[in-house]
Amino acid sequence: MPTPPETATDGPSLRLVLGFAGAVTILTGVMGYARYAGSERWVSEGIQQMDARGSELDVEGCIDEVVDWYDACDQEDANAAVCLTGVDILMAHCLGAQDRTPTCELYLNPDSEVRAPTEQMREQARNPKKAGESGRWVYARCEEREMRCLNKRECACAEAYRAVDSFCRTGQQAVQL
Repeated sequence: MPTPPETATDGPSLRLVLGFAGAVTILTGVMGYARYAGSERWVSEGIQQMDARGSELDVEGCIDEVVDWYDACDQEDANAAVCLTGVDILMAHCLGAQDRTPTCELYLNPDSEVRAPTEQMREQARNPKKAGESGRWVYARCEEREMRCLNKRECACAEAYRAVDSFCRTGQQAVQL
């Protein structure tokens, strides 16, 4: 009776490798879910805070509160993308807590001081005559608050100003996310 050929057993078995990969995948999923759930909790707490404080705050106060909330996201170990989306949501709750008609008239007027380009914007613009157009006025408002937007796509201050603009353009009904 012939003996079966011996199989090579040097190195880890396939079961061990797949088991380890599966365990790492499950652990990563659980940790990701825990972080996301914590981020959602942080947004929910922020919404409650803005619902309570919005009736007392003017638009600039809403922006201050929401940007402070966003800055605290790191201490809460919240996901940055969830927090940036939360800026729009919290602004909607803060702004919706009272009538903003006088402020909206100012924000919707293209010739108002809110949308006027600053001298610094004119100096930095390639075409100084068009400085501040196409929504770039939000960055000037942030710089006036000493909140320079280094990454234009992930700037809570600019996002808050865009939320005010959106809130006013929708007739104080919503903030477009």
